[in-house]
Amino acid sequence: MPAGSETPEQERNARLRRADWRFLLPSPRPARALCRGTGALADAVASIAGEVVMESPGRDCDLAVAENPDVRTLAELRAALRAGGTCYTEWHPRFGSARRVARALHAAGFQDVACYRRWPASADLPVFWIPVDSPGAAAYVRSRGWLRGGRMRRLLAGGRRLAHDLLRARFGRPVCAIARCSEAPQPGGSPAEWLRKGWTEWGLGTEPGRLSTLLVTGGPRSVSKVVLLAFAEPSPLPVAAIKAPRVDEAAGGIRREGDALAGLAARRPGGLPGVPRLLAQRETDGVPLIGETALVGRPLESLLTPRSLGAWSTKVADWLAAIAEGAAVLPASHWRERIVEPAVCRFAEAFGGVVDRGLLREGDAVVRGIGALPAVPEQRDFGPWNVLATRTGEIAVLDWESAELDGVPTLDLLYYLAYATFSVDRARDRGSRIASFRRSLDPSTAAGAVRRDCLARYLGALGLDSAQLAPLRALVWLIHAQSDVRHAAADAGGPPPAAALARSLFLALWAEEVRHIARG
Repeated sequence: MPAGSETPEQERNARLRRADWRFLLPSPRPARALCRGTGALADAVASIAGEVVMESPGRDCDLAVAENPDVRTLAELRAALRAGGTCYTEWHPRFGSARRVARALHAAGFQDVACYRRWPASADLPVFWIPVDSPGAAAYVRSRGWLRGGRMRRLLAGGRRLAHDLLRARFGRPVCAIARCSEAPQPGGSPAEWLRKGWTEWGLGTEPGRLSTLLVTGGPRSVSKVVLLAFAEPSPLPVAAIKAPRVDEAAGGIRREGDALAGLAARRPGGLPGVPRLLAQRETDGVPLIGETALVGRPLESLLTPRSLGAWSTKVADWLAAIAEGAAVLPASHWRERIVEPAVCRFAEAFGGVVDRGLLREGDAVVRGIGALPAVPEQRDFGPWNVLATRTGEIAVLDWESAELDGVPTLDLLYYLAYATFSVDRARDRGSRIASFRRSLDPSTAAGAVRRDCLARYLGALGLDSAQLAPLRALVWLIHAQSDVRHAAADAGGPPPAAALARSLFLALWAEEVRHIARG
C-alpha cells in the first residue's frame, strides 16, 4: 500500500488516522474501493485498499467512498458495491443533520445506516468517532475531556468546553456515515454485529436493547492500535473493547495480547484482579482482532501529585507483587541466555556508535551479573497512563500487547516509578526527564524515597535480596531502548540516523543508572 513502512512516519500516520473509520466496517482491509473523495480522504482510501478506482462497471467493489454525494452519486456508489459491500460517506454541515443523511442513504437503497461525528472536530486527526444519538458513548467522551494531566490532557486541550459544544450541537459538524447494501452482509459482520452475537456467550449479561460502539483512535504513531468500546446504552461505562492494529507491524502485538490474556487467565481460577478478561479472538482478512472486557477507571497519570505519589506507588508495587505470587524461580543461565544476551547485542548494535565505549562495557558487566529470579507476568508498558484507579480504589492495568508471561521481576515497577516521577515533576521533554530521573536515584529526595521504599517492598514480597537489583536497573532500559530505535527508523522512513539515536531517552536513563550503580 502507498502508506507503507518506507513512508516517513508523520505522513504515514496522518493518512492512516484519516481512514480509521475502516475499523467500523465488516473488513478493515477492502480489496477494491470506488472513491469519489478528494484530497486527504482520497489519500486515506488509497492507503488501506488493495485497489482504488474512480469508475465501476457495477457490483465489483467492497467499499464505496464519497464526500457530500448527491442523489446521482449515491446511486452510483450503490451500483458499484458487491453483495454485502459497505459505503462510507462524509457530509459537511450544510448538507444537514445526521437524520437527513440517514434518510438520503436509505432512499438510495442502503440499510444499516450508522452515523458518527469525529471529535475533536477542529483537529486534523480525530481522537474519537462518536456514534450519533448515543448518550452513553457521548458521556464517556466528556468524562475523558475532564481528566487532569497527562497524555489525554495534551491531546484534548480545552476539551471540557469543546466537548460540551460538540456533543450539544452548538455548532455545525461533519457527519460520517456507514451503510451497507441491502443484500446479505459479509461473513462475520461488523465489529458491532460480532459483539452483539457474542454478548451472552461471553458472560456480559443480558443483551442490551441498544448497543453502541465508540471508536477510539488516539495514539501518537501509526503502530498505535485502535479500540472499539461497546456501550449498553444509555450507560456511560463501556462493557467490552475490541482492539485492532492499524498496520502489519502492530498485528503481532494484538495477537500477543490475546495470547497473554488467555495465559494469565489460565494461571489463576477466575483470572487475575485488575487484568482484562479475554472474550474472543478472530482474524478478518488477515487483520487480528481481540475482544476483551473493558476496564473502567482513571489513569494514574491524572491522579499523581507530590503528595499522592507514595500512596499510589505503594499500591502499584503491591499489585505487581500479588500477580507474581507462586512464580517459579529460574536460574541465572536462563535469564542470561534468553533475555540479557539478546538485549545487550541489540543495544550495542543500535547504540554502539553513539555511546561511550567504556560506559557500554561497564553496563554490559552490570547486566551480566543477573542471578536466579522468579519468572513473573511482565506487562512491559507499565506507565501510569496504562494503570487505572478503579472506583473502589483498586489497581487495573490496560494494554498487554507487549507482555511476557514469564518475564523479569522488577522491570515493570522500575519503568512505572520513572514515569510516575516524570508525571509529578511535569517533566515533558528529554532534558527535564533526565533531570527528574537523576533526582529520583537519590533516596534523600521525596521521589527517591518513594522509589527506594517501593522497590524494597516489592523485593521483600518476592523474597529477593537488594543485591539482585543492580542488573535489573540497567536491563530495563536496555530492553525499552529498542522502542526508540523503531521510532527513529519510522520517523526517517529508513535506517535510524545516529543523531536521533543519540537523543534516545532510554539511552540516557540507562547511562544514568549505570553511572549511579558504579558510584555505589
